[in-house]
Amino acid sequence: MSFSVYARRVRDRGLPLARRHRALRDAAGLYCPLGFHGTWAHLSTAGDLRNDERALLRAMEMLEASRRVRIREAETFAAHRRAEKARHRRTPPREQVRYLYGPRWPGPQGEPVMLAEVGRLWAEFAPRPFPGVPRENKSALAWLDASLAGCVSVYLANGGSLDAGRRRVVTEQVPALRRLLPRLGYSSGFPEAFGYFHDLLKMTELVANSLSEGLVGVERERLGTGPAGAEPSRNPAISGS
Repeated sequence: MSFSVYARRVRDRGLPLARRHRALRDAAGLYCPLGFHGTWAHLSTAGDLRNDERALLRAMEMLEASRRVRIREAETFAAHRRAEKARHRRTPPREQVRYLYGPRWPGPQGEPVMLAEVGRLWAEFAPRPFPGVPRENKSALAWLDASLAGCVSVYLANGGSLDAGRRRVVTEQVPALRRLLPRLGYSSGFPEAFGYFHDLLKMTELVANSLSEGLVGVERERLGTGPAGAEPSRNPAISGS
């Protein structure tokens, strides 16, 4: 089924509320820019989605508003790429692609939504001990853990901001973690370490994307979304799970 079909079911007052709730979950399964669990955690801030019709409809509107911005971004990106290809620039910058398709919340309240999601992930991540890792990668992974986790912690403590030095750490160290992560993957014998560093990578990518001033090479003004998808606004509160 398509996203629009599920959206219609959410709004169909002829259906039982339980089926409309299920339709919202299905819609979030099709469009989940923070991953399903992160997206659902944000939608749940609308209220009691199982028992409150108004909360269910608010959540559907939140999801649709973000999706509309994401579609406009994709259309703008496609037009930009056509122009670039006409100038024989056939490969887009990697940073641009990672921003566009990476974990973030396009649209209204993007920055505070990502701040809340980083807080949710951090609450689960922070108590976990450093896992066992391959001996040859231990020093590099320990450094990445200390430096990137430190940046995430400061980002949360500052209500969604980082100083220039820590921004540079995130920019320079995230690619190193991306390169090392596959060495902990399937058949490596270190599944706990893979999960640990996968979660660290997702948090730091969210931090980087929330701090980004816009798409590389794309005029965000053309999207009509402003610097964060809506009016500039921050919510210093960090959502729990």
